Amino acid sequence: MLKLSLKDFINKKCGGVAVVAKRVKLSERAIYKWTSSGSLPRTEYSDETNYSKELSDMSGVSVSEIKESFKPRSS
Repeated sequence: MLKLSLKDFINKKCGGVAVVAKRVKLSERAIYKWTSSGSLPRTEYSDETNYSKELSDMSGVSVSEIKESFKPRSS
């Protein structure tokens, strides 16, 4: 499990919000929502999206570690 927040992970390991937004073809605002919540979107865990693969390619961190570290909090 990573010891970085999602915000720090995106900024330090992936090149920042703008770079990630462009890579995953989303708006910067969408990526800021991820960093604000501290988790990847629910769709990442229902296999509707594959953002963790892009983040893995950018950072060198495994997909499974990214998904485990940044899963949504249960309510």
